Parts: sequence; structure tokens; C-alpha cells
Amino acid sequence: MRPAIIGIAGGTASGKTTFCDILLKELGDLRIKVLKTDGFFKEQLPKAIAPLTGKEFDDYNHPDSLDYDRFMDEYRRTLDQDANWDVIILEGLMVLYFQDIRKSLDLKIFIDLDADERFYRRLSRNMKTMGWTMEEIAEYYLESVKYREKEFVLQTKIFADIILNGNNLDGRAKDVVISWIRDYIA
Repeated sequence: MRPAIIGIAGGTASGKTTFCDILLKELGDLRIKVLKTDGFFKEQLPKAIAPLTGKEFDDYNHPDSLDYDRFMDEYRRTLDQDANWDVIILEGLMVLYFQDIRKSLDLKIFIDLDADERFYRRLSRNMKTMGWTMEEIAEYYLESVKYREKEFVLQTKIFADIILNGNNLDGRAKDVVISWIRDYIA
């Protein structure tokens, strides 16, 4: 039996990882493999030039930041494993950007959330986990991330089968996706 292959995309701090964690908890009786594109960034990142200041930043929000070949090799290995996964979840900014990945997905999910809320979540998260200052996070977001997201990430929601509200991931949205997964693998 082929596993259900689900893609979860969305802008920075929209709730992608949170929704993956919800699914893992709720579907604990199933064999689930999660591949996060964040684990496949290239060592040599493309550069983004801030439109207003001209400042150069490492660009994690460009499709070329993903080591696509390494990610796809790991994805193929996961599909070929004898683990007989029930569900494979691909999670990350660019999951719906690449046509080859999109074609392989049985369910394409985009998590949508207002940019101001995503900025606040990113600010809070990066201050705690990376030790960055508010000024460092704000500068990077306002001068790089928000432009690249508009260019490459946010427009991929047109490919989604389902668009979820990033403020309400543990409600009816969770129930609908879980029901779909259980029906698919039955």
C-alpha cells in the first residue's frame, strides 16, 4: 500500500511545524515520516539584496536556498524504505513551489496567516531559540524575508487543495485533515 503523501507549506511562522506536531500527536497509532525542508538548506545560500537599503542578506526564502537534489534523494529513500509508512509529510516554505514535489502529493495544504501575526511569531521564536535581538530579526524580516515570501512562497497557495487558518489549527481543520488521512489509508 502506498502511503498518503501530504505537503504542508506556508509563510514563515504561519504554523507549519505546529500543524505537523498536531498531526503526529493525533495520528500516533500510524507510522508517520516527516521531512522538513529546513533541514536541507544549502551551505552556500543565495543572497538577497534589500530593495530599499541595498543591504545583502543570506536568503533562506529563495527556492535556490533548498538543496533540492539532497532533499529529493532523502524523499526517494523514504519512499523506497521497507518501513511501510502510512503517512509521509513534507513540510516547509517551498513544498508547493516545486512542480515535481507538488505532483507527488496526495494532499496539498497551505497554512495562511496575516503577515503581522507571522512577524510577531517569528520575532518571539527567534529571540528565544536563536538569541537574536528584536532589531536583528526585524531588520532581516522587513528588508529580506517579506519580499522573498511574496515573490516565491505566498503565491504557492494557488496550488493548495486546502488552505488552513494559522490561528485555528487545532480545531475543525485538524479534524478534516485527520479524517481525510484515515479515509485515504483505509
